[in-house]
Amino acid sequence: MISFHHACNDGTLMALVALIPILVVVMDISYYEVGILGLALLITVAVQYLVGVVADKRFSGYLLEVGAALMGTSFLLMLLVDDFIGLLMAVVVMRVGSSFYHPVGTSWITREYSGEYLETALGVQSGVGNFGVIIALGTSGFLGEAFGWKAPCILWAGLNFAAVVLGLLLVAEKQIKVISTDRERSISSAKTMSKMWIIVIPIIAGGALYQITSYFGPVNLTSEGGWTAGSADLVFALWIGVGTVTSYMFGRFSEAFGKRKLLVAGYAVSTVGVVALAFSTQWYIVAPVLFVYGLLLFLTYPALFSVTTSMTDEAERGTAFGILFGFQLGGGAAFVYLSGVVADAMNDPTYAFLIGGALGAASVAAVLYATRTPERKTMPV
Repeated sequence: MISFHHACNDGTLMALVALIPILVVVMDISYYEVGILGLALLITVAVQYLVGVVADKRFSGYLLEVGAALMGTSFLLMLLVDDFIGLLMAVVVMRVGSSFYHPVGTSWITREYSGEYLETALGVQSGVGNFGVIIALGTSGFLGEAFGWKAPCILWAGLNFAAVVLGLLLVAEKQIKVISTDRERSISSAKTMSKMWIIVIPIIAGGALYQITSYFGPVNLTSEGGWTAGSADLVFALWIGVGTVTSYMFGRFSEAFGKRKLLVAGYAVSTVGVVALAFSTQWYIVAPVLFVYGLLLFLTYPALFSVTTSMTDEAERGTAFGILFGFQLGGGAAFVYLSGVVADAMNDPTYAFLIGGALGAASVAAVLYATRTPERKTMPV
């Protein structure tokens, strides 16, 4: 049930992104306004921190149903809008709804699994979220072209409300291993942050690379390369599809190579991959680049989840993952907005990819610094 919620949550967010090439034309949206839609992620940053704190104080799986209900409502609201302001208001509701899954769902996974099964479980839950993204990215553009842009909205609203119904029917609170903790005995947010500061740059970069690529990748191919919205969305579904497969296999990769090597390789390849997207819109270059880029980038997410788990105690996991996803989504929001401003000023979306490349390179340096020698390392990888 947790996995279904994750697929619906991430799929709904990506369905919106997949429709952007169409909405740019239908609603006359500028690159700057595309950046504003990405900046709405800051709402998720603030709300999910509060959700994480609440989950640590009184953990409840029903919080997932609240999030899914808001996600479904946001797409119903989109059916009523016809301009950017109306679209932005619907996206605000969506971002509030999306604030619930990650601090609740991911911390729930860490409560239920431990030891040798934890990394596999984290990889699987990350992969299932990506599966929802693949479905959304692979179908929304084609559905929008064939039946109008509102068709994917109806589909994903229905899936989210189905998640609410199934969650209420199938999940009982007594099934949750840890229902509540004493907040007074739990570690403060500042103390939790003091354990995690070393991974802030990689966390921000991971969110920014994902957001910049998904927001501006299809737009670049349709506006500069002459691709259709459906075909552009499909090739980026390949990017996420490859990442989904490697996410499922994270446990094996981590055991074979270690999280340090996976993080360094992931950010190094991502740096090259995102910069390469700035220089070509030809399918025979874009497709191989996205294949390798997705292969490595998506391993960095469960790797950071695992590192966060190692750095923190169970009583602070909701707060810890609220912080992690806060920086990840906040960084993604800030840099996708900056990318929109730069792309709009230069009238060229490819500048967004160069910003992503700089962040990827900074992450490589940060991971190498944090793990430089066994006696001086500050990251448990």
